[in-house]
Amino acid sequence: FFFSSRRRHTRYWRDWSSDVCSSDLAAELCRVALWLESMEPGKPLSFLDHHVKVGNSLLGATPALMAKGIPDEAFEPIEGDDKKLCTQYRKANKREREEALKEHRQKSLFAQPIKLGNLPSVYAKITALPDDSLKAVEEKRRQYNDLVKSADYLSGRLLADAWCVAFVWRKTGEFDYPVTEEVFRAIEDNPRSQPAWMIDEIQRLARQYGFFHWHLEFPDVFRVPAEHEKPENEPMGWSGGFDCVLGNPVWERVKLQEQEFFATRAPEIASAANAAARKKLIAALPTTNPPLWSEWCAALRESQGASHFLRASGRYPLCGVGDINTYAVFSELNSEVLQESGRAAFIVPAGIATDDTTKAFFDSLVTDGFLTAVYHFENEDRLFADVHHSFRFVVVGLGAAAAADLCFFARQASHLSDRDRHFTLTPADFAILNPNTRTCPTFRSAADAELNKLIYRRIGVLWDERREDGNRWQLSFMAMFHMANDSGLFRTRAEMEAAGQTLTGNCWDGPLGRYLPLIEAKMVNHFDHRFSTYEGATQAQLNVGALPRLVAAAHADPCRLAMPDYWVDTKAVMERVAGKTDRRWLLGWRDITQHSNQRTLIASLIPAVATGDTFLLAITAECPSLAASLYSCFCCFAVDYLARQKVGGTHLKYNVFKQLPAIPAPLYLSRCGWCNASTTAEWILGRACELTYTAWDLEAFGIDCGYAGPDRKSTRLNSSHA
Repeated sequence: FFFSSRRRHTRYWRDWSSDVCSSDLAAELCRVALWLESMEPGKPLSFLDHHVKVGNSLLGATPALMAKGIPDEAFEPIEGDDKKLCTQYRKANKREREEALKEHRQKSLFAQPIKLGNLPSVYAKITALPDDSLKAVEEKRRQYNDLVKSADYLSGRLLADAWCVAFVWRKTGEFDYPVTEEVFRAIEDNPRSQPAWMIDEIQRLARQYGFFHWHLEFPDVFRVPAEHEKPENEPMGWSGGFDCVLGNPVWERVKLQEQEFFATRAPEIASAANAAARKKLIAALPTTNPPLWSEWCAALRESQGASHFLRASGRYPLCGVGDINTYAVFSELNSEVLQESGRAAFIVPAGIATDDTTKAFFDSLVTDGFLTAVYHFENEDRLFADVHHSFRFVVVGLGAAAAADLCFFARQASHLSDRDRHFTLTPADFAILNPNTRTCPTFRSAADAELNKLIYRRIGVLWDERREDGNRWQLSFMAMFHMANDSGLFRTRAEMEAAGQTLTGNCWDGPLGRYLPLIEAKMVNHFDHRFSTYEGATQAQLNVGALPRLVAAAHADPCRLAMPDYWVDTKAVMERVAGKTDRRWLLGWRDITQHSNQRTLIASLIPAVATGDTFLLAITAECPSLAASLYSCFCCFAVDYLARQKVGGTHLKYNVFKQLPAIPAPLYLSRCGWCNASTTAEWILGRACELTYTAWDLEAFGIDCGYAGPDRKSTRLNSSHA
């Protein structure tokens, strides 16, 4: 819901609240709900069409964007487009803009291209009309219908729709030309200048995508300034805005999900063994099921069209990145439609404050002093009965504030009354705790907040991107193989045996060459690269993502290795690590985690084999003995405690990992405070090697650290006798 104090009458919902619905049915339900809530005896049901609007509130133009013209990015190809035509149209669009500049048409290019006539005043007049009688309601309806059919409204709507349509126009040669800068400016000068097929296609696409233009739908709230008048909200190009925004926006990915789409249409595709197998089945649809193929292509294009607009239009510069989730762009929208003194409160997943894809947005709120509160809830007490109990969400408050009031891990609204749970962070505090992203740490109490601030002030973070010398451990990161996208490179045990390969340890050799095990995060643990194995795994264990652990007797055998589910060609592994490391061992950590787990940061050191994207790699240029110190630091309880304060969801990605505290490498080379006979690194090294080098597949690590370990032949004899 959106509220503006400019509408002042007795019934608050009727006269100064607005709502944007995704369908006509949703709008009708909204009107009915409002009528039921505030109906008065003897009074007619109020006219609400000018307040309850239908459309996709995320997709639309603003005066500022239209003033800049059609961006060249609009002509990037999406599903079904001809790439050569896209390149041609992109060049034409750029040329048209440059030619206009040469002809000294800057005024028509960069002045506000919005000619709304008396639309704002007429809209305000309609809003002010009484509706306390049936005759008054009908008069209000008549004037509103006249308004939306007026030349001012229709011309403004066509121009704004044309700007949006440039991003989703089918660029296949089906039409003579698309909406480019020249066409857009021609419509601005004269809406009747374009042929009927152009107008029809603009209107068809506008209906399909539900384009929604705030300055047209609520012209009395979002006032387009006159020529040479500076707008209050320069990024949007309008003055004014709502006084209050309340919402619980949709939480879903914009990208079309294959399994979800085919779940009811073609279950055999949705339940394919992996992504590679599913894509093969989809690619065969033109032959096996042409109607479903057409439906899939249409859905894919519409999804990509919406995603392309969110990314390339400039409408959401902060949240229109990565794998876009609608809650993120809705959050940015809420901040855009507020006036300067306005307030907003909305419920979204906790990632809005902690995730990498929303860090620019959260940083802007912190830097601009526009974040008032973040109240974090766990769903363990089923506040949302239909949402999984482990899900976390936040109530975000926006508005001018010197410091943000924060509270985390509440399970009931009543927990917000416990003042010991609350703490405040200033912009300077965010810069100390998360200098790269300015995202929100997740402290459980004010005491945790103060302790963390003290530690970070003394030590700093692992990698401070603001400073040239901020990468103190000379680190680089990588995810070697994506478990879905790279699944075509993976081979199973059955495939290896069928090809005549021979298993040695946990590697295969034979006619196909050497194949290395693919290590997944759940197979490793602190100082244990043989934590669990697929060998002997039951279907019940696999269904919950668990594996049987190697028992103590297996751990005592240095020749006993963990068995993976898949193997990868050595050549493919070498290609992925080429230029990054030539060491025969790798250091990494589990991406999948939670603050509530027994340990949050689980690092491990493994042989140089294939790794899945749930085990992220940290490659350091420091010497192996210092790398052992860094590894030990990652495994210690103190760092695990600090990691818990930053993991807001179920992932520990690079952006969080970089901002964990880490003792600088030179300090490890100083004399050990509790053992004067050695440096801190030397004291750690022997212990780290004893804990890490427990099997022969990590012999290379022991050699690099100068740690010979036991005699290979004698341990094999002892193992066989045991």
